[in-house]
Amino acid sequence: MRTKTALLIGYDVETPYRSDVTVKFLELAPKIHEEYGVPCTFFVLGKALLYHLDEFKRVKEKYSYLIDFQQHTFSHILFKTLVIEYRNYKLIKGAHPKEIETEVRITSELLKALLGVKCIGLTTPWGYHRGLLDRPDLLEILWRNGIRFTRSWGRDERDSLPLSLDVQPFWYDELVSGYPPILECPIQGWHDNALKERLKSREEYLDYVKKTIDYTAEKNLVWCYVQHDHSSFWNDPEMKIVEEMIEYALDKGVQIMSYKEFYLKKAEERGLKIDE
Repeated sequence: MRTKTALLIGYDVETPYRSDVTVKFLELAPKIHEEYGVPCTFFVLGKALLYHLDEFKRVKEKYSYLIDFQQHTFSHILFKTLVIEYRNYKLIKGAHPKEIETEVRITSELLKALLGVKCIGLTTPWGYHRGLLDRPDLLEILWRNGIRFTRSWGRDERDSLPLSLDVQPFWYDELVSGYPPILECPIQGWHDNALKERLKSREEYLDYVKKTIDYTAEKNLVWCYVQHDHSSFWNDPEMKIVEEMIEYALDKGVQIMSYKEFYLKKAEERGLKIDE
């Protein structure tokens, strides 16, 4: 059964120090989602959680029915090595699996202890070509630490952007026998911060967003959208782009879901047992 066309809104809240921008984001983004009654997911960096704990607690207390909290590692550690073409083939080395496991475990423990959240989802920093299809060792690490869905495929074969929307969510174990049943939600299209670095106006960015929603609706696809706390206010101090994106998607009949909600729906379709 194909899931109805959907927009999954996920914010990487990742500023690793005390930031007025993150404070403003944690104040404004939940209000926007409350106004429209649509959910989203905050993929939280462990350091960001510690530096903005009071704000995160307020969001969790007031908006838990709309805001889904998942993780983004503790310190933005890389899972895989990247060689990025558009940055003059810059080499960025991935971390050792033991370091990755420590960061994932600690961040889940912090979310549980400080916010009362059982973490089952993770966005890998940067995103990679083919996600974790070539790293069964990392998938096993995530599985034994309670991670059941990921956003890890975010780049093309040149480690560049954007990733085609034709790369749709999939189960790792349905592609490769012996892998754990983790759902991959690829970050298709542009990472918002990367695209905003290239554009001159908010209108250009909004035009891209609307065209992507049109394509999503026309082809009955799922768009796994990514935005960041630190780039949310680019030429847009009140985050009106998000409001217009939500309005446009709803007008087009596109369902807006959190990543956890999407995972639970897909798991139910498969008949998987859910431990919550």
